[in-house]
Amino acid sequence: QRIKEVRLAEALGVSRPTLRESLQQLIHEGALVLVPYKGVHVAQPTPDELRDVSEVRMPLETMAALRLARDPQGPAMDGVRAALQTHLDAIESGDEVQSDLSHLALHQAIWELADSPTLRKIWPLVGSQVQIALTIDQAVRHDPERDAMLHRRLISVIEEGDEAAIVAEVEEHIRRSVDEVLRRLT
Repeated sequence: QRIKEVRLAEALGVSRPTLRESLQQLIHEGALVLVPYKGVHVAQPTPDELRDVSEVRMPLETMAALRLARDPQGPAMDGVRAALQTHLDAIESGDEVQSDLSHLALHQAIWELADSPTLRKIWPLVGSQVQIALTIDQAVRHDPERDAMLHRRLISVIEEGDEAAIVAEVEEHIRRSVDEVLRRLT
């Protein structure tokens, strides 16, 4: 849908220049697109774009999970477990918005707590694309119980520390999500 600048600036209580700057950032991140002569619209990722995000995400999130597995009882994994619990609590509450946000926060925690300055630096760009994909995923295949089970299993596999199992689980976690979304969208 088209973004109407004046209405949005008023609704948010911000100036139009401030809003324009924010819109430009969201265009840069891929959440919005500028359509010539038609204005700014919410991005509608294609199936190829969704698959591409998952393919970029898999090796990076695998790297993060493997780093976390080096110290399964350390403070980084405590942070990931806390993010998981927040996500599970949001699912339990039935608040779909909080569930969606906590889902993204869990994956962000995996990246940011993995002791990799590079992963932390690139998360904002990749994270915005992951957020779009996860939002579509949640909208298309809303299944809170299954979501909770899959995330518990992902964190459990990281805690167990078996490298081959981690690689397989992260790939399966991400691939299953995009495959199901694409099946339901087509």
